[in-house]
Amino acid sequence: MGESSISVGIIGAGANTKLLHIPGLQAIKGASVTAVANRTLDSAKKVAKQFSIPEAMETWEDIVLRDDIDAICIGTWPYMHAPITIAALDSGKHVLCEARMAMNSAEAAEMLEVSRINPQLTAQIVPAPMTLKFDNTIINLISNNFIGDLITIDARLTQGTFAQPDSDLHWRHDRNLSGNNIMFMGIWYEIIMRWLGPATSVQAVGQAVKKHRRDDKGRRRAMTIPDHIDIIGEMAC
Repeated sequence: MGESSISVGIIGAGANTKLLHIPGLQAIKGASVTAVANRTLDSAKKVAKQFSIPEAMETWEDIVLRDDIDAICIGTWPYMHAPITIAALDSGKHVLCEARMAMNSAEAAEMLEVSRINPQLTAQIVPAPMTLKFDNTIINLISNNFIGDLITIDARLTQGTFAQPDSDLHWRHDRNLSGNNIMFMGIWYEIIMRWLGPATSVQAVGQAVKKHRRDDKGRRRAMTIPDHIDIIGEMAC
């Protein structure tokens, strides 16, 4: 490792990682992307070639256990977020983990606990990006009483891979890969918390409008993750 530099290993190089994280890290002065591991060694080699990353590794453990890597960027599906984050922190590495944070609240709590055991390390979840450009404007409008007393906020959001009847089976429909993550629910709650703070109570009703989808072999797969959800929450403020 050179002076004032940080070496980053990439674990999971999907679309978002290739579009944003790898180019973004490579553009930072003093940072270098040293190695990449993906679902297969062949796919890791393709990413390494595309972005001129020195090494493609066969497994995520190969990256976590390297002494010459300082930080890990995790771009896998949620089912691997907790194991990789915990192993990386235990190995003395900083962590940037793609949202969604984990499969469920128990995994998220364990990740948080391990990060607190290692206060010298930075552990960060990639923030919800959709409103970053105007979050401060909204916060200032509310804080300066520009819109008066805030009584309610009404958000109606759609995501094409869910309730659309003809949409293909996506990994986000698979609870074994995506966990208890429902569409953009967590992302938009994170955004709303920037403006209004946390909720003190929540009620929700969900349903699977599309009861089944066919996998790549034509077999019917039952949909257990809601593709429509109505949420009412009372905010602390």
